[in-house]
Amino acid sequence: MGYRNRHKSGSYRARVKGPVKLAFGLVETKTAEDAAAQQPVVAEPQAPLPRQDIVGTLTMKKVDLRRVRPLPKEFVARVKRNLKQIYEAGRYSNSRMVIDLKDGELLVQFPFDQGFVDRIKGLDRNERAWDPDARLWRIFPGTFDDLLDILGKGVQLTKPAYETIRDFVDTPYYAFIGEGKLGKLIVRESWFEEIDIRMDDAAVAVKYGSTAHRSMGLSCEFDNTEADTAKRLVKSFAFARKPFAHQIDGIEYLLMNPEAALLDEMGCGKSFQIACAIAILLSSGQIDHALIVAPMSLLRTWQNELTMAGLKDFEVVRGTPQQRKKTLSGKRSIYIVHYEGLRIEEDGFAEWLRSGRSVMVFDESQRIKNLSALITKVAIRLRPLVTRCVIATGTPISNRPLDLYSQYFVMDGGQTFGVRFAAFKNTFCQMENQKIRIGRKTINVERFVGVRNGEELRSRIVRTSLRRLKSDVLDLPPILIKDYRVDLKTEQRTMYQQMRDNLRVEISSMSDQQCVSEASTIIVKLLRLSQIASNPALIDPGYTGSNAKVKELEELLDDILDDETKKVIVWSHYVDNVAGLAQLFAEKYRAVAHTGEQSVEERQESVRLFTEDPGCRLFVATPQSAKEGLTLLPKDGVTRADTMIYVDLSFDGGSYIQSQARFHRIGQAAERCLVIHLLADETVDEYIRANIVEKLETAGALLDDRDVKGLLGGQSLSKDSLLRMLS
Repeated sequence: MGYRNRHKSGSYRARVKGPVKLAFGLVETKTAEDAAAQQPVVAEPQAPLPRQDIVGTLTMKKVDLRRVRPLPKEFVARVKRNLKQIYEAGRYSNSRMVIDLKDGELLVQFPFDQGFVDRIKGLDRNERAWDPDARLWRIFPGTFDDLLDILGKGVQLTKPAYETIRDFVDTPYYAFIGEGKLGKLIVRESWFEEIDIRMDDAAVAVKYGSTAHRSMGLSCEFDNTEADTAKRLVKSFAFARKPFAHQIDGIEYLLMNPEAALLDEMGCGKSFQIACAIAILLSSGQIDHALIVAPMSLLRTWQNELTMAGLKDFEVVRGTPQQRKKTLSGKRSIYIVHYEGLRIEEDGFAEWLRSGRSVMVFDESQRIKNLSALITKVAIRLRPLVTRCVIATGTPISNRPLDLYSQYFVMDGGQTFGVRFAAFKNTFCQMENQKIRIGRKTINVERFVGVRNGEELRSRIVRTSLRRLKSDVLDLPPILIKDYRVDLKTEQRTMYQQMRDNLRVEISSMSDQQCVSEASTIIVKLLRLSQIASNPALIDPGYTGSNAKVKELEELLDDILDDETKKVIVWSHYVDNVAGLAQLFAEKYRAVAHTGEQSVEERQESVRLFTEDPGCRLFVATPQSAKEGLTLLPKDGVTRADTMIYVDLSFDGGSYIQSQARFHRIGQAAERCLVIHLLADETVDEYIRANIVEKLETAGALLDDRDVKGLLGGQSLSKDSLLRMLS
């Protein structure tokens, strides 16, 4: 048989040199020495590898640092400013690239990236070491320039690590190597090209000052004559009901500031303050018109507030096109319109606003948080036509700081957060690019994962707005939150487990990246699990088995409503649930329903019955339909609503906190308010509740300077966390 050689120059025949002996199995040894030689050798236990010392290269080389010339002060200050920007940018981030400190060494963790690993290995051997037990890198602090260059944008410096690196910059060691790191410094500074933030520690005066700001201990810049005029106008105003002290401060603030953000916590009486301010501005001749834009559900509330402020020349713009046109032709002093109505009648409102000096109010201004939404674009186009603008909401940050930008842009044209949305996002939000599959297509999207420069963001909000908490300005009862664990039984548990197991198998077959890219689909399936835990009939209309939460709810209501002076509010995010519960308790407690499926008139009637009829003792609603502006406190002076029960929860933190404000507000006279969560044991309910808590911590820390460990962007949808939740 011929073979062609590897150079393809010809063939040759394999030659066999002598006989070939093939042996299979074990070969017996002939001597004891041979047998001993073939015994397995047992390795001696090895001592653990010695810990590698982390020291500076200059120390190893015994460089005499005593004769090193110090760096120029300007250069050192520049490095420190740069470090502070990096520290502040990552201070409230949930980035997984973390630089910590222990025993004088930097401890570095990051998601596995072979490029990062290779570059860290490129550092001097005596300045880095891998710790296999802790699964992190130990790094000499003097290599921080190289380390930050390797990890890039988005790294999180802990406070001890930041302070150690900052102090290192003043040492002779850094004076020896610092100038050689200038290129890396310039690269790092490019991360913050779009950031126009003053990072020094000096106190910044409030831009729109008022006596309210001074009372909070903030330095204010405002004309004392203007302040005196505002006080005089408020003092001479005939209030229909006695205002609280914080409401007087709020009215003064609105009078003094042409662009105002009233961000009082829900229940502090924002509508009352704005209505009184409008009345004073009209009577003093400072404005000719007022346009109030509000959600549909609050149109009646605004009519009541304006009437209480002594105003009569107002009208709601609604109805058919002919009716809306006729209303606008009446040239009223005040028009009230819902957000969609503003978009439809943009031209008519524009003509009316041009005819005089106007104030435009956006109530529940989170409705214009989306910069690309049509209604937001309409608001931006109409804003130059008015001399004053007020945005009012208790939840300006429903889910993430991005919600702030367009609201503030409508209010002040970019004075607070600039005219470039991209710059705002780069400054205050840590974003992550993800690939999302939609059918057969894959698209790239940005996902918010954390807050950057949280202290500066909070500072800018405080300097340009007025926000008071109910706990600070009102003598309201405390809210007590209780989690009631519900054990799913028989058919309901089986149904839940089947869907849970299917989802777990599906996620197990995904990679980490796929879990991220399929996040929206996974969340939908998690909510289906929530529906089963709340009411299996929401998934299977033919379900006739037990419902653990309804049984628990019946027992709770029997206990609470045994006291004839009590009323209860029940929340469910599912319309069918609300309808079913209202029907179930209609006879026993004369329950009423409140959902977005109902007409405005039907919803108003439900609120009227609950607040005015002592016999109507149960209000069942979706948080989305009753979350804004409504007061669910009885007016009969006999009964009180001091208990809320959440049959289920959602990922919408804004709806959650808004719904609680329906009974925790001015007029609540109970000794304490009780909020109950019905959580199905060993289900997705726990995961959703944790997600809400994190969102509220984010908003609270930014708006109210609450002391929280970090500002998080929401629960991680990593594969491991999902599988743990579904176990």
